[in-house]
Parts: sequence; C-alpha cells; structure tokens
Amino acid sequence: MLVAALGLNLVILIPVITGLMNGTMDSAFGPDTDARRILKCVYFGIAVTSAALIVLNVVNHPWAVPMTFALFGVQISYKLASAVVVGVASPVILTNLFVLIVQVAVILAWSVTGG
Repeated sequence: MLVAALGLNLVILIPVITGLMNGTMDSAFGPDTDARRILKCVYFGIAVTSAALIVLNVVNHPWAVPMTFALFGVQISYKLASAVVVGVASPVILTNLFVLIVQVAVILAWSVTGG
C-alpha cells in the first residue's frame, strides 16, 4: 500500500510537471513565473523521491518505511496548509486534498496492520 501511494504521486506529478514545462497547466497554475518554476522543482523532487522510495520499499530497505512516512508528512502538511491559505475552489487544491486523504489512510492502515 505504501508503494501504491508513492505510485499515485508519480501518476499525478508526471503529467503536472510536463504541463508546467509546456504551458498546458497555465489555467490551473497561472503564467510561467519564478514561483511556478520553484514549484515545478519541488514537484520534481517529490516525484524523484517517490520513484526512489518505490524501489527501496520493493527491496525492503530498512529505511524505506520511515523515509516514505517522512515524505508523506511533508506532503500532508503543505497540502493542508495550502488548502487553508488558498481555499478549496482550485482544482490543484482538490487534487492535493485527494492525495492527502490517500496518504493519511495509507499511514493509518499501515499502522493498524503493522505493515
């Protein structure tokens, strides 16, 4: 289930990063600015980290689970904060809240079942 949640990151982030690069996400993210380029870099970092954590989880690396929970913790906190600051009318925020719910559910399920 951790791998599936990390995979969800990639399923969402790869098209978003591509759209930010080619301009097809302008309606959701606004025009190309330095701030949007920084956001693209943050998304790229989350995507690369997610891909690496998928591999680490598959090979049962001892740090895979805590590192996955750390990534999810960062994502959950920024997604929740962005919903409070921006509101929930944005499709970006709605997608973020969906991912947040999945990640919280995965953390709870993993905690209850012991992995």
